Amino acid sequence: MKKLMLTLIFAAALGVSVMAQVKKTEKIQVDEVPVSVRLAFEKDFGKIPDEGFWTVSYTMVTDGNRTSAKPIWYQYTKGKGSDKIEVRYTPEAKLESSKGLTKMEGK
Repeated sequence: MKKLMLTLIFAAALGVSVMAQVKKTEKIQVDEVPVSVRLAFEKDFGKIPDEGFWTVSYTMVTDGNRTSAKPIWYQYTKGKGSDKIEVRYTPEAKLESSKGLTKMEGK
């Protein structure tokens, strides 16, 4: 019985640890996107198209008693199907991937 209880406690602790590292994605407002990411988008592709939206993917990081969100990437999305646009940047404003837009030449 003691071994079973210890095993259950260990499994629960491991589950909580794994859940803390799960990637989460949220829709955000344009003004919540770092200026460096927006400027990189405009440099790479021109004006940010209207009617699209931004999302941020992040993980929760615990440092002592403090928990904070650590961004993994910022993504701009617009449209559906063959007209879909997806552009993803790192928090350091480096282009990670793009679909549906052509990068401007000479930039």
